[in-house]
Amino acid sequence: MRNEFIGKVLSAVPDPQRRKPPAILFIGSPLVFGDWILRVAASESGGMEVRRHDELAPAELERLAGEVTLRMVVVEETQVEELARHMAQGGHAGATYWAVAYHDRDIARGVLDRRLDGGPLRDVRLLPMHVPVEVWALIFRLTLWGDYFVPCELLPTAAAEPAPVKEKAPAPAAVAAGLTPRETEVLDLVAQGGQNKVIAHRLGLSEHTVKLHIHRIISKVGVRNRTAAANWYLSGRSGAGG
Repeated sequence: MRNEFIGKVLSAVPDPQRRKPPAILFIGSPLVFGDWILRVAASESGGMEVRRHDELAPAELERLAGEVTLRMVVVEETQVEELARHMAQGGHAGATYWAVAYHDRDIARGVLDRRLDGGPLRDVRLLPMHVPVEVWALIFRLTLWGDYFVPCELLPTAAAEPAPVKEKAPAPAAVAAGLTPRETEVLDLVAQGGQNKVIAHRLGLSEHTVKLHIHRIISKVGVRNRTAAANWYLSGRSGAGG
């Protein structure tokens, strides 16, 4: 009886190693790692906890590592040197994978070169931030599960690059707002009255991805809902036509 009681007590004691939930940490500005990034990361990771910190602070990383099991840490490109110093000092905070999120190709090429040199960044991966959301989600998932993805834009190329495929010119307002070609396609279909399910079928996307596109469109355009975004788009096209 006594042994049974002791067994129950011991089984009730939490095991910090076993019970720490897996998590993903983004380090950088909310302008780079906005809400949509955090939502996509949570979705693509199967519901892991996702957090964002402004700066790469070793003490904070160690504290966080005591609360969660860090599966991946993604660092904004402006903090590459801080990351290199941190890694050179043996800092890893228990993270399984580290990645640099980049817009600037030159910075990304520099990280790739330093990885190949075998220095502090030898295990760091790259995550492009200027690609369509469905592409970003795929690369993120590959990185999270251990693959190393190198965008072709970072590889040595011949002097002449292939001519881009001609596409329908987007409205000037869409270009000015910074909408990607895919976001413009989605907004064009929204303006035609298309519902998410129809748009997803038309473009070969999931409804979840369409919703993320619309969220980003609304944020970039600076309106409150999809109807206002559609009206903004239509007024921009009619203005361009006039």
